[in-house]
Amino acid sequence: MSNSRRERTRAKFGFDSEEEKLKQERFREKYLQKKQAWEARRAVIESSNYYKILITGAVGFDVADALLGFLEIGGDLLSGVLGFAYVGLCAKVIKSVRLTLAVTCVVLVDLLLGFIPGLGSVVDVFFCANYINRYLIKGYVERDESVMRKLNIVTLICILIVAGLGYLIYRIFWQ
Repeated sequence: MSNSRRERTRAKFGFDSEEEKLKQERFREKYLQKKQAWEARRAVIESSNYYKILITGAVGFDVADALLGFLEIGGDLLSGVLGFAYVGLCAKVIKSVRLTLAVTCVVLVDLLLGFIPGLGSVVDVFFCANYINRYLIKGYVERDESVMRKLNIVTLICILIVAGLGYLIYRIFWQ
């Protein structure tokens, strides 16, 4: 008795109809095609020498960043060059605007913190920007859900900072 009522309801609302099954099958095929395309792209990214060097050398780059931080402004600029290598990886190899924006924000925060006299060298030891960038890039390439959520948060914060700075620049120079 409940089966006939359930079947009438399904027929009335179009559940489990042939059209619904075709929609589900098309969605499944489209999902698999996207997944296969990403896997092919992921293989290309992971085979890149640029990717391999930056992912395996993140800890060493952070040590170099901390040591170069003791050279005052010049050392921070040199460590910034190492950080912008990650930005180049995101822009040229991975080709993700969201990831590039987040990595740029992390590099700029590291660079600005390093410019603080005296304290900047200590902060460089504890704020490992290259390791954070490695974490974001590797999680993006592997499609890790927790990393993707953190990437969205970092990107949103970066957009808010850029908008705030833009507003301040507007207020200073045009009013």
